[in-house]
Amino acid sequence: MSDERIVIIGAGMAGAATAYFLTRKGQHNILLLEKEKLAGTQSTGRNAAILRTIIPDPLANRLARQSAEFYASPPEGFTSLPLVDRVGIYMAACAEHVGTLDMLCKNNAGANIERGDAARVYEQIPILAPGLKSVAYQPDDGILDVHTILQSFIRGACQSGAQLCFGTQFKTLRIRNGRVEGVETNDGFMAASKVVVANGAWASVSDPFSGYALPFTPYRRHLLVTEPLPQVNPRWPILWVVGEDYYFRPESGGLLMSACDTVKVTPEQGEITDHAELERIAAKAARWLPSLTNAGVAKAWAGMRTFAPDDHFVIGKDPRLLGLYWVAGLGGHGITCAPVVGALAADWIVDGKSDHPAAAILAPDRLVK
Repeated sequence: MSDERIVIIGAGMAGAATAYFLTRKGQHNILLLEKEKLAGTQSTGRNAAILRTIIPDPLANRLARQSAEFYASPPEGFTSLPLVDRVGIYMAACAEHVGTLDMLCKNNAGANIERGDAARVYEQIPILAPGLKSVAYQPDDGILDVHTILQSFIRGACQSGAQLCFGTQFKTLRIRNGRVEGVETNDGFMAASKVVVANGAWASVSDPFSGYALPFTPYRRHLLVTEPLPQVNPRWPILWVVGEDYYFRPESGGLLMSACDTVKVTPEQGEITDHAELERIAAKAARWLPSLTNAGVAKAWAGMRTFAPDDHFVIGKDPRLLGLYWVAGLGGHGITCAPVVGALAADWIVDGKSDHPAAAILAPDRLVK
């Protein structure tokens, strides 16, 4: 156990999971800084809440599957509520994209994936338009209870001594003699021997990091939820149309859907809704769900996904500055992979290394020139 103070910038899923696993490694002097009045209002609270372990990148797939095990059987005391509604997910393809689906399944070797023709998905979702030829089904995936997951990480950390500071905005690092001394905030200086950057898209803003920034890029993605629809069965599986960049799932009596837009933005632009992107969602919905063409929109919003140049997560110590750590660039997989991300980050922060097979690949030093 150590009395050194650790400051974590950001109380979204990445920061909360890191704080939780730090306390499990005996670290209790932790300040979790959140500039908003509530935790998880940015990317954590503006996503599709889908547990999808069938991911094109084999490494992200393995991390997602490891995290899914945590969600299926969380530690005692984490929560008494189920964290995943296992409605299952279909990755489906038209004839011209079957090869892409085949490669996706090949990259997910060892996963519990069921292959077949598209007849089974048409049996479950009868209003789906014709054209799909092949599917990959993962029965263990489904809808995540994001609120319960986030609050369970935060509660577990705070019960073990971590402090959550709302309305505290990180301004800049304070550095002395080649190491972190703490952070400047709107509430004044906060001393710390270790600072963890876990503030999502704001990790891409270089000025606060006093010359130690890394090259992150945030992208905006839109989602909408239709009005309640009598045609929708709330127990439908999630459907993701491979190659068409469109997915939907039941939500609040209607359907939540996205056309998977990827527009580069600044963090301040991330919540700005672009009507043209909502029209793209509507056009894809008309293609695949023609009987719902006139469905009204109950709500629509935009969120952000932040990437490193190589699209891999960035987790670990900065090789240029003692005491600086990164938990960033999670690329839309931050909730799906939060348990592994938090545990891996805690290893680096406490032990200075990690034995996880992905540790070296995800370490920040690959981005330092």
